[in-house]
Amino acid sequence: MFEYLNGVIKVKKPEYLAIDVNGVGYRVYITLKTYDQVQIGEKKELFIYNVIKEDAFKLVGFLQERERVLFEMLIGISGIGLSLALSIMSTFSIDNLREIVLNEDFKTLKRVPKLGEKKSKQIIIDLNNKIKTLNLMSMEDPSGENLNNLIEDELYLALDSLGYSKKEIDSLISKDELKAFKSIEEAIKGVLKKIQLRG
Repeated sequence: MFEYLNGVIKVKKPEYLAIDVNGVGYRVYITLKTYDQVQIGEKKELFIYNVIKEDAFKLVGFLQERERVLFEMLIGISGIGLSLALSIMSTFSIDNLREIVLNEDFKTLKRVPKLGEKKSKQIIIDLNNKIKTLNLMSMEDPSGENLNNLIEDELYLALDSLGYSKKEIDSLISKDELKAFKSIEEAIKGVLKKIQLRG
């Protein structure tokens, strides 16, 4: 699991970057907005979201932590996968998307390729309360309750992709134990260890 990567951009394409970290090249999927902000040969730090599936492991990278937070929100919506979430974030800035959601402007949201009216309305419904309570403008250094929520959300997403239900996860670990974790990686490792011990 990767929290961030810090290295030199070696390959730059609209869909992904190749970043060299101490001689190891990582393919990292990106938004078009990230593509426009980086150059080959530059040293950059990318905040990483790990997409874990039984048959694949992909890295998605963002220049700002708050972009990763928004991406996590989007792929947590039923029917929104990696490609569509990146397409939404390539079309709108964080601030624009926040205004679209708060104003329930699904017609503007439909500008995203392959995003129809039904799914646009669903995104607005699902994101509305989260965006109201989560100040995306100040997520450069998430802490306290916000960090706990991020860890919990990503833990459920990661383990759900491996076939574990929320009920199973809740039976393995308490809310207090979740709050003790300092990172998403630590939380996932802790729960997987409990699963292995349970046999």
